[in-house]
Amino acid sequence: MTNFKIIRQIFYKFLIIISVGLVFELIYKGLKISIVYNSFENILFSFLLLSPLYLISRQIIQSVYVYFIYFLFCLCTYFETVYYYLFDTFLSASSLFVSLESNRFEATEFLSFYFDSEVIMFSVILIVMVFLSAYRLTSNLILLKKSSKQIQIKISVCIAIVVLFLKFSALIVYNLPYLILKSSIEYVLESNKLGNYKTNSTGDFLNVSRSVIGEDEVYVLVLGESTSRAHFGLYNYYRATTPKLTSIRDELSVYNNVISAHPHSITSITKLLTLGNREHPEKISKGSIIQLANSAGFETIWLSNQRPIGIYESLVTKIALSSSRSNFLTTVQGVHNNVLDGALLPELETVLANSSSSKKLIIIHLMGTHVNYASRYPETFNTFTDTPISNYKSDKISKTINDYDNAVLYTDHVISKIIQQIKTLNKRSFVLYFSDHGEELFKDYNMAGHNEDISTKDMYDVPFILWQSENFKKHKNIEFVLDRPYMLDDLFHSLADLLGISAREVDLQRSIFSSNFKSRKRIILKNSEYDSYFNLD
Repeated sequence: MTNFKIIRQIFYKFLIIISVGLVFELIYKGLKISIVYNSFENILFSFLLLSPLYLISRQIIQSVYVYFIYFLFCLCTYFETVYYYLFDTFLSASSLFVSLESNRFEATEFLSFYFDSEVIMFSVILIVMVFLSAYRLTSNLILLKKSSKQIQIKISVCIAIVVLFLKFSALIVYNLPYLILKSSIEYVLESNKLGNYKTNSTGDFLNVSRSVIGEDEVYVLVLGESTSRAHFGLYNYYRATTPKLTSIRDELSVYNNVISAHPHSITSITKLLTLGNREHPEKISKGSIIQLANSAGFETIWLSNQRPIGIYESLVTKIALSSSRSNFLTTVQGVHNNVLDGALLPELETVLANSSSSKKLIIIHLMGTHVNYASRYPETFNTFTDTPISNYKSDKISKTINDYDNAVLYTDHVISKIIQQIKTLNKRSFVLYFSDHGEELFKDYNMAGHNEDISTKDMYDVPFILWQSENFKKHKNIEFVLDRPYMLDDLFHSLADLLGISAREVDLQRSIFSSNFKSRKRIILKNSEYDSYFNLD
């Protein structure tokens, strides 16, 4: 038997795995051009993986190599297929970049939230097929002979041609190992940009100044998670998911047209807290609002119910560690994955009682309505149990939407308690609440969650609410244009404006609160304008 026939026999085993994934996709998603492209890429990828067998002469190395590439290929096919089934799109560098911030608790939540009987069935079938096919891999290699130099040169040329074809045809975007490498490099580069935030607590801002003297000031920024404006009762959602905020609506400035720059946390938060924006993403390393507040004489406190990978590793954590003090509840309490946001309230009370500083900026990072939604509220807030209004129907969908709305209800409770705590101080203060991004809940798409590869309007639309003390109102003249179109990647400038901090880097034309505000195109995804992308013009 020639080497070609032997390797062809091995290739058939790869083809079986491709076929199992393809059949699963066709059954549940139907025939789509992206499925065809991905299958073709998988066939070419199989060729690339098998071609080096012509170049390897030692049988032991051949055996190890074949088993390695076979199981690697099977894992890639499995993750691609399941991801496509769940989100109707194939993996991208963006989605993998986000996954690098996840820890094992978040991964467990993701699996329990999304996996269903169909995924379990596919998993079992694929595992059986993998081991049945792998059983005879080594026997195919026994007759494999060393290839001639001429054959090796031809194979090398073919490998180069296939690689170039994958690259210039753009089919390489379907290749999981390539995407993993690409996203890992991007993650390391982004992480390096934020490397000096902890050691350089005041940044390198120029001409920093404030006109306020002799005032006791307490300002609170409440950073929500995965909370869509569409499910906020305060924005006329049909359910009363925000009864406490609605009861004090006269005290609030409720902005109606604020969106996130990205439908996931990492790139959204690293921009909204820093000088980085969609036009200049590289500026995330040029300074944060925490550093600016530090340089203006504020005591800055970061209280978080989010889960860092490790307290010195998460990109958001790196920004947080430039604050004067930080407290991550989930590390203090042993990384329990069901810590409720209400646990932040006594932490806030402690900060307010024990700080001697006359100027405080407190950032409270909520878990909000992050999946798993059912873990984000106590049983006493299990209010919505009827069948919700939805474009997609099933008992599971109804429960998911109900859990989400109950989580919003609990978020309303936490925000209201924070406002109440600050209100009792009778100091110059404000509480600003918004979410890092929104969430899709079976409205425009048959899914719950957020994913930039899909992108629906509710993934970008966020609540944006400002409460001000009477003392703050006397000293700060804010131009309230509640329908002003705004994107959160410019929030740094709005926060500096609210805090009354001037610096060369602060641009009031980018502040939603300023009379100098200048409207800009809100670019999302690669180069799409938000309003036209969702047909809002």
